[in-house]
Amino acid sequence: MANILDLFKISSGKELIQNTRKELNLDEDLVLQIFASLLPWSISKVDHSTSSKSDAKFSDLKFADLLSESSIISAEDKKLINSFLENAFKIEANNSVKFTIIAENITVSIISEIQSINGKLELTEIKRTLLGASKKASEEFVKVITSGANDSADLIKPAGRIALEDKDSSEDSILGGFTGGK
Repeated sequence: MANILDLFKISSGKELIQNTRKELNLDEDLVLQIFASLLPWSISKVDHSTSSKSDAKFSDLKFADLLSESSIISAEDKKLINSFLENAFKIEANNSVKFTIIAENITVSIISEIQSINGKLELTEIKRTLLGASKKASEEFVKVITSGANDSADLIKPAGRIALEDKDSSEDSILGGFTGGK
């Protein structure tokens, strides 16, 4: 079952961590911890009344696009999360604001792209999938985050690799000693 934190297993997610680290001049582990807290929160704050379509595909987003102010999440909610980030992670106010903007843009982009792949999925099911509570939109989510040129990720293994990796050589073959022929 895929969830939003699987984003950091692929090159786009690793690139996001590096770009954020450089932009905010913070330790890589701290950036990852903050995103691990912030992305689920951001998902929970997107709803039918506030969600808007993003025209940009997740894989096409540039880091500069992620820094563009958005108004999907209310100013009051942003103020609360920024205060939390500043106190819990001991980061400066301008850095907490940037983290919130980045998380909001990532969330909206991913949700919009999932909806464009499968318009029958309800926002609730997409959010539940991204939070790890459902599998209903997992396939679409994996398509979204692995659609970039460098992202194959090891989130879903080809059947051949599964068969080879799961083979326990100590087990007897289902064919026994049969090797073919007449």
